[in-house]
Amino acid sequence: MKKLIPILLLTALLLSACAGSGSGDKQAAQSESPAVDTAETLASDHTVITLNGESAEIRGGGARDEGASVTISAAGTYEITGRGDKAIVVDTGDDPMDVTVVLNNASVTCLSGPALHVRQAGQFRLQLAGQNSLVSGTEDMLQNLDPEASGGALYSEDDMDIEGDGSLTVCGYLNNGIACKKDLDLNSGSITVLAANNGVKGNNSVQVKGGTLSVSAWGDGIKATTLDKEGKGYVEISGGTVIVESWSDGVQAATELRITGGSLSVTARGDGVENSSKALKAGSLILLSDGLVSLNSQEDALRCSEGSVSITGGTLDILCLSDGIQAGEKDSGLGDVTVSGGDLRISAGNRAIKAQGSFSVTGGSIRALCGSEKQNPATGSPCLLCLISGAQGDSLQIGDLESIQARQDYKCLLLVREGLNAGAQITVSNGSGSITATVK
Repeated sequence: MKKLIPILLLTALLLSACAGSGSGDKQAAQSESPAVDTAETLASDHTVITLNGESAEIRGGGARDEGASVTISAAGTYEITGRGDKAIVVDTGDDPMDVTVVLNNASVTCLSGPALHVRQAGQFRLQLAGQNSLVSGTEDMLQNLDPEASGGALYSEDDMDIEGDGSLTVCGYLNNGIACKKDLDLNSGSITVLAANNGVKGNNSVQVKGGTLSVSAWGDGIKATTLDKEGKGYVEISGGTVIVESWSDGVQAATELRITGGSLSVTARGDGVENSSKALKAGSLILLSDGLVSLNSQEDALRCSEGSVSITGGTLDILCLSDGIQAGEKDSGLGDVTVSGGDLRISAGNRAIKAQGSFSVTGGSIRALCGSEKQNPATGSPCLLCLISGAQGDSLQIGDLESIQARQDYKCLLLVREGLNAGAQITVSNGSGSITATVK
């Protein structure tokens, strides 16, 4: 059983959003959120499914009411509106066909499984219009995760794209929030996820290209798991705004984790003992080339277990109790950290940057305070590394270059930036003492 951590503001907001998803409030909710006109985006022959508690009215072909669920079995576009207590199932059989589902002010709840389950389709596209919710299970199940529960509140066994101008709240009380066995693309829309296990999981890949994604998960926040398929098992964030709060790892990729744009904020609250608590974790590569990234974790903030970390641009802010950035397995001699651009600000309880291979800087800047006296200097650009101890709240004055505010206790300063010249003597003071160090 997972330990229930006190619920923070984000989780409270999610619970509030999910609380009104039952069919008992359907009339009031429908009057507050009138259906969005989707005539411009839907074909004239699309099928409309109107949910009303345990019943459903279907206008058009390709779908049927089967009592506990509404099943979509043919290619086409299906608009779902209203509030219902039955699952939506997409199953086009052994000859997969493309299906588009438009959620238009729809609220779907299923107590025993996924609220929206794509069993078999070609390309599945989910479009968001208005305010929508998908709920699996009930709130009290958060404390009693069922490891046998399948999928997530939104669960696809084929590729899935999510897009649109609307919003979607996903409450995965049974297991995961959004889960996809293949490739999952989040293109636009405002998506909020609460999950008893993983927040957003795409076995082959997860790509966030736009929109807003907020995740609160008792497991990992966002993850991709496939290791045995070439070019799969990756997570890429190229646009949009992503906020993750997890009680295990924040964003985890079996192979590569690439951040090439957008904004990413991760808080990993696991204890690092029963639950791993790394903000970003990948197997073979972590790449930051652009974007704004803010990380807060109990363990390492960036951890590439069997590969390297490459930072070529963007802004990275780290606050963690262990290593800020770590690459490679212990004593392997493999796992490089290379910085050729970007702006890094690191406050680490242990080392700011730990590479089992090499640590090189050829561009960008690093401003780091760390709790270890064993921090290694960078090669490449001129680097100032000095031992100076102090406490959270200190203001460190670095010569006449700049000052740095300490966010936790520290023993070491690492600085790489323009204006440093090899061989120069620089005095660093923190109000209670000072030290003069040589730029290497």
